[in-house]
Amino acid sequence: MSFSLIVPIAAEKQEYASQLPPMFALNKEGVLLCVKAIMGLDLTQFDAIYFTILRSHDERYCLCELLNLQFRRLGLDKARVVVLDKPTRSQPETIYQTVILMNISGSIFVKDADCYFAGEILSQNGVAIYPLEKLELVNPQNKSYVAVDDMFYVTNIIEKKIISHYFNAGGYCFEDASVFLKYFERLSVGKGLYLSHIVYAMLLDKLIFRPFQVTSYIDFERLVQL
Repeated sequence: MSFSLIVPIAAEKQEYASQLPPMFALNKEGVLLCVKAIMGLDLTQFDAIYFTILRSHDERYCLCELLNLQFRRLGLDKARVVVLDKPTRSQPETIYQTVILMNISGSIFVKDADCYFAGEILSQNGVAIYPLEKLELVNPQNKSYVAVDDMFYVTNIIEKKIISHYFNAGGYCFEDASVFLKYFERLSVGKGLYLSHIVYAMLLDKLIFRPFQVTSYIDFERLVQL
């Protein structure tokens, strides 16, 4: 079964009309933050890597060119850019559109572009977790939280409410992309849809999710603010 990595960076905000989205900024090594976001993973395990962006952002800031230059520089031969013509309503919809457009099958791992972590990711239903107490500075209201039982299974996940000392570190794995599509289609009628809502719906249907405990977590949004 194939395993694909998806990095959705298609959020539309008013300030992006005159300001480069911060995840396309360069770090001290000259690497785009959104690309740095995946560098803590074993990229050899993925059959394809997709960075999904908006056409309006590409036309304004030449993002395809920027990303492809980074891919060549870093030897990311499996990476490619997916361009959406219109903004989506949510991150799950961005992933949905990416899967449909690129005809992706098999397992998918979704990596947020606004953070970095290192760790082993398996091609099974799972959520990347990191302990809240290991962060020096954090805004807990910006996180989703993951409850894990004694057998190390995910039992609950919820947005903006601390139910555990583990928060989602910005990574979700879905063993079967077609199952993700079905759950998105079921839940997409609502507003404010998060990936945590899709995981929670799967948990209610007795699908098993494992936590991936990661290390070296860095919040890029915090760095940009500093």
